[in-house]
Formats: sequence, C-alpha cells, structure tokens
Amino acid sequence: MENNIDSRVAANENEVIDLRQLLIKYLSKWHWFVISIVFCFIVAFLYLKITHNKYQVQTTILLRNQNSTPELSNMTMFSNMGLLGVSKEVEDEIQVLSSKTLVRQVIDSLNLGTEYYVKNGLRYDEVYPISPVQIFVSNNFNDTLKQKIILILSPTSKGYDISFQYGESIEKKYRVSDLSTPLSTPIGSIRFFVNGPLKSGQKIKIISYPLAALTNQLAASISVATVNKNSNAISISTVSPTPHKAKVMLDKLVELYNLDAIFDKNMILTNTADFIESRLRLISSELLDVELNVENYKKTHGLTDISSEAQLYLETASEYEKKLADIETQLNLVNYVESYINESKNQFNLIPANLGIKDPALQKLIEEYNVALLERMKILRSSNEQNPVITQMEQQINAIRSNIVKSIAGVKDGLVISKKDLMAYNNEFASRIKSVPTQERQFMEIKRQQQIKESLYVFLLQKREENALNLASTIPSARTIDAAYTTGSPVSPKRMIIFLLALILGLGLPILVMYVMEFFNNTVQDRKEFQKFVKAPFLGTIGLSKETENIVVKEGRTTPIVEMFRLVRSNLQFMFSDIKSPVILVTSTISGEGKTFIAANLAMSFALMKKKVILVGVDIRNPMLAEYFNLKKNNKGLTIFLADPNCRMDEIIQPSEVHPYLDVILAGPVPPNPAELLMSQRLDELIRELKFRYDYIILDSAPIGIVSDTFQLNRLVDNTICVARLKYTPKEALHFINHTYESKKLKNMATVLNGTNDVSHYGYGYKNEKKYKYRYRETTQNALEKRLNKLKKNK
Repeated sequence: MENNIDSRVAANENEVIDLRQLLIKYLSKWHWFVISIVFCFIVAFLYLKITHNKYQVQTTILLRNQNSTPELSNMTMFSNMGLLGVSKEVEDEIQVLSSKTLVRQVIDSLNLGTEYYVKNGLRYDEVYPISPVQIFVSNNFNDTLKQKIILILSPTSKGYDISFQYGESIEKKYRVSDLSTPLSTPIGSIRFFVNGPLKSGQKIKIISYPLAALTNQLAASISVATVNKNSNAISISTVSPTPHKAKVMLDKLVELYNLDAIFDKNMILTNTADFIESRLRLISSELLDVELNVENYKKTHGLTDISSEAQLYLETASEYEKKLADIETQLNLVNYVESYINESKNQFNLIPANLGIKDPALQKLIEEYNVALLERMKILRSSNEQNPVITQMEQQINAIRSNIVKSIAGVKDGLVISKKDLMAYNNEFASRIKSVPTQERQFMEIKRQQQIKESLYVFLLQKREENALNLASTIPSARTIDAAYTTGSPVSPKRMIIFLLALILGLGLPILVMYVMEFFNNTVQDRKEFQKFVKAPFLGTIGLSKETENIVVKEGRTTPIVEMFRLVRSNLQFMFSDIKSPVILVTSTISGEGKTFIAANLAMSFALMKKKVILVGVDIRNPMLAEYFNLKKNNKGLTIFLADPNCRMDEIIQPSEVHPYLDVILAGPVPPNPAELLMSQRLDELIRELKFRYDYIILDSAPIGIVSDTFQLNRLVDNTICVARLKYTPKEALHFINHTYESKKLKNMATVLNGTNDVSHYGYGYKNEKKYKYRYRETTQNALEKRLNKLKKNK
C-alpha cells in the first residue's frame, strides 16, 4: 500500500517537473512569442480594416386569420364559397416569404442587380441608394448575364481610367476623357450617368450580377422563422454590411408579399362576380318570360282564386312540387357547372364554387381544382408552359377535372332518381285534383315554373352582394408589427473575438513551430529524454562553452563547466574505486559529438588532483589531440611506436604544456592499416608500461558507430565513456549505445551528455521531505577569495 502511494507521488512529481521543463523550454524562446503576437495583432488589425461590419436587420409581421376579421364574421364568404380554399398554414407562408420568386420581384422592384462601391482606405464601401456614378446597358441586361461584371472607375487629371472584368476570362483597360460617351465593351455598350462631381484619385467599383445568381444569394441570406411555436408572428431577418439597403429590401419583401396575396384573392372574387352576372342575365330573361305567361293565362281564362275544395289537395301537392323545384334547381346548377367545365375556353379558368350545390364531395373537388389552378397561375408568372412543373400540374388539374365530371354524372343520376320518386307521389295527388278545372291546373304548372326561376334569381342576387362585399373588404394577409430595423452593434466581425483569436494564435504559432521542429528533429533534445532512453549509467552533463579555448578546465578556474567536469570525474571515480591506474576509454557513436573535448578536459580534471595522467590518441584515423593542446605534429606518435619495434615509449610521450601532471601521446601519421595496428601486442605492452608510470590512462578513440577500432581496445580498458551531444546525436544512435551496453562489447560502459544549456547557472538538487538547490556562479570565487584574505589579515 505504501509503495503504491509512493509511486503515485513520484509520478505526480515527475509530471510537475516535466511541465516545468516544458514551460522553461517554451519561455526560452520568449522573443518568438513576442514577434508572433505582434504579427498576429497586426494581421487582426488589418483584417478589421478591410472587413466590412455586418449588421442584422429584422422585421416582424403577423399573419391575419381571415375568418376572424369583423367584415367576414357574419358571412364567412370565403369559406362558404370555397373559392379561396382553406386558411394558409404558417409554415406554408414561410415558404412563400423565402421563395426565390418573391425575392426576384424585390430585386426587380428596387433595381438591386447592380451594386456601387466607393473606396474608403483599404476597402470598398457600398453606397445606397444614390451613387456618384450609375450605369445603364439595356433593359433586362442582368437577365442575359452569365457571369458578374466588375467595373473600377478612377478619375484622373486627364479623364477617367476604367478597368473592365467579365468573369475570369475577359479583362480590359480603358481611358476616356468624358463619361458622356458610351463605353464599348465585349458585353455591349455601357452608358454612365454622373450624379455629382468626382474627385481625382477617387475609386468607384461597380458590380453587376446575373439575376439568377443574385436571387439565389439573397434568398439564402434571408432567414424566415416563427417568433414562437404558438404564434402567427413571423420574424424576417438578414445580415448585411449596408443596413439601410437591407431595411428597404425587407420592407419591400413584405409589401410585395401582401400585394401578391391581395391579387390572388381579387382574381378569384372577380372571376366569381363575372360568372354570377352572366347567370343573372340568363335567369332574369327566363323569369320575365314565365311572368308574362302567368299574366296572359289569367287574362285569357279570367282566373282570380282557387276553390277551397281543391286547395287542400294542391297544398299537399305543393310540398312535393317544392321538393321537385329544389331538385330541378340542383339539376340546373349541376348542368351549369357541367356545361362550364366542358367548354374548351374554360379549360384553365376557375370554376365558381358553392353556388348552391349541396353535394359535399363535388364541392370539395371544385375547391381542389381552383387551388391547383391558382398555383399554376403563380408559377406561370415567373416561368412558361414548357416548365416541367407546369406540365405536371396540368396533369394534376386534368385528373381533378375528370373526377369532377364523374362526380357531376353521379350527382345528376341521384337527382334524376329523386325526381322520379317525387313525380310518382305528385301524380298520386294529381289524380285527386282531376275535378279541378283544367284552367286552374294549367295555371299551377306555369306558376311552378315561375317559383323555380324566382328562387334561383334571388339566390344569385344574394351571392352577388356577398361577393361584392368581400371584394371591397380585401385586406393584406400580413400586418407589420415592427418595420425593418437594425438590431444594434455589428454581428460580425467581433473585434474582441478577433483580437482574442489573434492572441491565441500568436501564442500557439511558436508552440506549433517548435513542436513541428521537434517532431521532425531526429536528434536528442533534452537530458531527461536521454536518461530515460539510454540504459547505461549516466555520469553527468557538460554544458556548451562560450570560450574559444579547447581546454576549459584549468588551475584555479571555477566556472560552471569546470564544475560539470568535476562532477563527471567524481561519478567516474565511484566506478573504479578499487582499480589502480585505471584505463578509461572515451568514445562516441558518430564524429562531432565532442569525445576528444571530453577526453582532454577530463584528463585535465584528473591532473588538477595532482595525479599523473596521460592522454593517448588512439583515434588513428582522424587524430585531433595535437590541435587541442597546440602541439606540433611530428613523425613520433602511437602509429610509429606500433609499427616500428625500434621506437621506444619515451620517444612518443610529450608534455601537454597545460599542466605538469598531464602528458600526451599523439596518434601520429594516419596508417594504411589502422585496425591491424591496434591489434598489435606492442599496444598491450605500452598500456602495461603506462599503468606503472601514471595514475590514470585516458584513451581518445574512434567513434564506435563508424569504425570497429574501438571494440578492439576493449581488452585493454577498465571503463568506457560514450559521449552523446544534445541536439546533434541522432536518436537511432541511442539504440546502438543500448545494444553495445547490453552486449557488453565495451567494459563498464557509462555515458556523458555534451552540449547542454546548463552553463549560465549550474546546480544540482534532490527531493525528499525538503528541497535543496545549490547554484554556483563565477562570482562565488571572488567572494571566497575576499573572505580568505580577510581571515589572513585577522590572523
């Protein structure tokens, strides 16, 4: 249990340390962040300068309930006649308001096909409704455009420079002295109308859009939605950089919507009025003829009253006659509708509905027929009869007309049967009144015809008055609650959000760049990564030195890098504390990792302990020791000793010239057979002799990842130091180090990491219940010397 807790604590501490190291790594590039943030803020500022502020413009309307208006509350004309169909649902009206047909009418009404802009700083601002310059090409010009046209007009001291662009393919430049002359272009002659003086240097941009593309664009920008689910109120909104233009456009949209609805209603009512008038003229003529017959019959036969005896029979028969009259009326109405629908000229005309026909199925078919005809008329306003939608609707209309004809036939059959039944009952009573004088019976037949015509005439008069009243009281379908208005501050761009994004991007870009650089960098990047991956013991780090000297470890010097070498020396001593005159091999995986630098300065660090040290250059392929100690290259060196049996050891040993306790054996001339020389027994004899004379023997060997020379020296050494260099050694080399360590190809192998960034302040620390950190700086030496001098004076 305690072990688990300790492991979690250790893991948390490592995470904190990793986060701190990551923060330190990023903050070391603080100037990257400053440059990035300043750059992103400049870009954000320029973006705000060239981007138009966009405002939300909104209007609210309320859809009227047609059956609830005071004028129609007592008559319900529309619902009774069925000519207007059922009340429109809110969702249907939303589709009408957002339709491209209505938007196209707005564009035509306000002449929105061409936009005018004036340059203001880094951007062009639209001017509406009055522009300094306007253009005219021809009527319906925008209908013929396939791509948009861009004109840029620049007044100069000598006239006007005009840039013309049509789509992406045609670009032309013009220079004219006067705008009164039409400009000849590839798409036609363009005339300019100047509304005021133009300043020199002022730039005006004119854009003409194809109407189809502009209609799609504006229709997509208009949002139509209900205010809430239980309301008939509709909110219409759009976002535009020109709020005044957007207000005018939304107000015009509502206006045209109402006009379109009123037009549809009036067209139905007018068509119904014409039909009623034609029927009234016909019935009036027939009624006049019947009344003249009644008058003439009474005069001819001298009829004044009906006998009381026949009156009882006649009253009973009268009831049946009324029913017969009603059926006759229904048959006449059905015949009227049948003759109307069968006439070819009325193929696509509205059928007068609910003139008194009592059959509900036939009445419903007539309503569906009228609704389909109205929809066809709406589409034909912006299309032609070749449109597939028109063809489909005509098929639907023909199908409904066929159903109406069939329904009329069925209604007529039913009425004929009813008529036959009533006539049978009527004939029964007719036999009872045979005693009635023939003149009276004939008079009643004429009177019955009069009653039928009168009832039909009165009915048509009533319908005419109702239709006229509704035609006079037609009101808009929508009432404006709020005229178009701007909601306030711009909806885009949001300045605070833009600058916040600029700040985030300014902080994120350097991190991203550093991450990408690190991702694609295949070298060791930090000490923790090295220690985590390499399995061999770790002796310490050696920082980057700003000094130009190769030998940085010197007598009396206490710089941070000197302390680093001392720490490596101390850790190394623990590894061979029981070995006398140890032989230390210093190597690396590849060239350039600083093995010679480490070997030379480590040898100097041992020499500072008053120990006799000799540094042997066994890298006989690429010898570098002579340059490090500023020694002259001569013919006497290790290769000469190994190749010449007559050469004595003392002839190749040279003083280092940097410390009396440090001697050097240079590699000598590069031989043709380096591998064979290093296998020579004379090298074994040399090392044995050096162990008698020196306390430490340090071998500067060749890189183990390039040649195999170093592995041949393993028989002679006690310890091996493999040097890696931060941000230089490839990560693949770490696998080679682990493999060499695990296979024990080199004795007592340990590692040193060269080129770290710990030179500015060097320290070490440990964690337990308390934290302790020690920092060593060059100024510490001066402080110690002053204190020692003070103590000597006091003595």
